[in-house]
Amino acid sequence: MIQHKIRGREKTAQATTNGENAMQESKKTVVPVSEKYMLTIREASIYFSIGEKKLRRLAEDHVNDFAIINGNRYLVIRPKFEQFLLETSTI
Repeated sequence: MIQHKIRGREKTAQATTNGENAMQESKKTVVPVSEKYMLTIREASIYFSIGEKKLRRLAEDHVNDFAIINGNRYLVIRPKFEQFLLETSTI
């Protein structure tokens, strides 16, 4: 049996009779959060230790300052948000 870890969940693939894997290994590159330019609300919440609800409200109020909307998803621009945090005393 071959085990693959995909998005935090482990999936097991059985080898077929001809020796090939039933599930192909994904070659997705994982970039550490500290090196990303834009973060999802969940990633930013963990990285900055701010609640998701509060961070979502901040992103809604500061679109084009440090947040953008991609479809129905808010993304936080990490360097701009870091600068925003340095300049503000309370959030």
